[in-house]
Amino acid sequence: MIAEHRISVGGVSTSYCESGAGEPILFLHGSPPFVSGKSSFVRQLNGLSDQFRVIAVDQIGCGGTDYPADYPPDRKYINRLGRVEHVIGFIEALGLKQITLAGNSEGSFVAARVAIVRPDLVSKLVLLTGNSVSPPFGDDRDEAWMRANEQAYDYSRPMPTEEEFITAWRGYGQDVEDAKREAYRLTAARGQYEVAQRLPEEETNFRLYVVLQQKYIIPYLHRLQTKTLIIWSKNDPLVTPDHGLKLAKLIRNSDFHLLNNAGHAIHIDQSEAVNRLIRKWAC
Repeated sequence: MIAEHRISVGGVSTSYCESGAGEPILFLHGSPPFVSGKSSFVRQLNGLSDQFRVIAVDQIGCGGTDYPADYPPDRKYINRLGRVEHVIGFIEALGLKQITLAGNSEGSFVAARVAIVRPDLVSKLVLLTGNSVSPPFGDDRDEAWMRANEQAYDYSRPMPTEEEFITAWRGYGQDVEDAKREAYRLTAARGQYEVAQRLPEEETNFRLYVVLQQKYIIPYLHRLQTKTLIIWSKNDPLVTPDHGLKLAKLIRNSDFHLLNNAGHAIHIDQSEAVNRLIRKWAC
């Protein structure tokens, strides 16, 4: 059963879900809006809880987690680098060490950066279709990657209605649909879509977007000692299998798995296969 909690992390009221008991696995969702720990990882919270203590946190400024009390109201967006210290504080607030840390999309950046700067907290790392940590190629593949991401993260259009948003998740099961509805309603209530519409240029211009991973992730990957599982989708329009393979070559202690019939949310599209890989690898 999924339990919902709140905890103070550096004075920030932080929302998270957990289920099960055993070795802890902390999951980190991607970028806002319409995200929360539960809506991203409900299939892991339910599917891995027989063996692990599964935790999914709403990162700072996302889902049900607050912003810092002194954060300027007109600059509410906190980028992936800005979420790192909050995740470190969350792990410490729960009294955890040497956990398995897993991230999807922008959550993979946060997870990788935490493993880089605080290896005492992370023993295993799981990167799920990590477009935010993917190394560049220096050719036309980079241009295609940028175009796909610019189209996917275009918030210039009006916020979709709840039913328009949910349409994309129908057919996945009631657990996913219910969790996605909760995340949508949080976004609507907290004005998070409007925040996304005011993103700074470094988040919308993907030539600038890659600067953070080139500065804070890629130069450190060859020294990463953390055992790493990389799970990639063959069909993700946002990041190709070639990106995942190149990433795997940069991390010495890594295993790479490519799954078919899945998009960017591979942990939902192929939840049973992802859970099976994590279960076998994390033991």
